[in-house]
Parts: sequence; C-alpha cells; structure tokens
Amino acid sequence: MRLRHSARLAGEVVLYAKVNRAWWIIPMVGLLVLVMAVVVVGQAAAPWTMYTLF
Repeated sequence: MRLRHSARLAGEVVLYAKVNRAWWIIPMVGLLVLVMAVVVVGQAAAPWTMYTLF
C-alpha cells in the first residue's frame, strides 16, 4: 500500500515537471530522498556510534 502510494506520488512529480517544464524539481526531490535516507540510517546507527565515542 505504502509502496503504491510512493510510486504514484513520484509519477505525479514527474508529470508536474514535464507539464510545467520544471526539470530542476526532479534532482531536488532526489536530493531530499537521499538526505531523508541518511537521517534514517544515521538514527539507526547512532547508539552504537555514540557508545564507541564514550
């Protein structure tokens, strides 16, 4: 269900960029997704990283 919603949202973003000739929005969304993934992975790894520092 969530994957279907994400795919539909991505398709709408691409369609918006195509219709409005706003091609800059596709790399911007990709960058936001990448930053979000780094934050999620960083939160998961934070306890083990913090323990090794102290």
